[in-house]
Amino acid sequence: MPGFIDKNKKYLILFALFLLLFWLVTVQVKAGRFTVLERPVLAVSGLLERVITWPFRTVTAVFTRYAWLVRTERENGRLKAEMGRLQLENQITNEVLAENERFRAVLGFQRQAALRSVLALVIAKESSPLSNTFTVNKGSADGIERDLAVITPDGVVGRVLAALQGTAKVMLITDPGSTIAVRVQRNREEGLLEGKLDRCALKYVSYYTDIQVGDLLVTSGLDGIYPKGLPAAIVTSVRKHEASSFQTVYAEPVLRLSRVEEVLVLKK
Repeated sequence: MPGFIDKNKKYLILFALFLLLFWLVTVQVKAGRFTVLERPVLAVSGLLERVITWPFRTVTAVFTRYAWLVRTERENGRLKAEMGRLQLENQITNEVLAENERFRAVLGFQRQAALRSVLALVIAKESSPLSNTFTVNKGSADGIERDLAVITPDGVVGRVLAALQGTAKVMLITDPGSTIAVRVQRNREEGLLEGKLDRCALKYVSYYTDIQVGDLLVTSGLDGIYPKGLPAAIVTSVRKHEASSFQTVYAEPVLRLSRVEEVLVLKK
């Protein structure tokens, strides 16, 4: 006990002084009068009260601030999670709306073109140094067979290479095995459009044939696979060679084939 008193002597004296001042003020209040010591006593007692209670008020303020920060952080986390969920739902909704829009376009074209066709979805894509193909979710059970034309409302995709019960493999017009009879829409000049993996080449174009960069190539219907007049490719390069009776002509498909998701398989 003496050790405790010695160690905390300053605080005990301070506390005793505070009690004494408090007692003096209390006695004066009860007596209904104040002495000349009123002001200094009240000032000192107020100062002591602030000194004694400051640590408690500080700790209370710190914990209050900490609790507020914790609640704010939790609320921010909840709001971020909710925002992420809403963004994901928005992306899914936009994708569904875009898909519905494409379906409406395909079905509208199907009705207007008066072509017997089957709507199919692309479910797999295969690309190699030797071929360009993809797989659709309709097959022989839906009346799909080899060498049927595959198109979209915007142009030619390719033709059916093989059909199973529930799926079919489609050869794209950029596949080296693809050949399409086409015409230059501007002047009706004819040629054969062959696949070159990353683009197409227009074969057997006479040296004297009028063909220009930007010409649209459409199907001629002479190959017995594609109906007449479907957009196929746009000429991107024309070169003439003095030593050859043919021009070298390259073209890009009108479709971005890597972006095709829905197709129409034309029945005969």
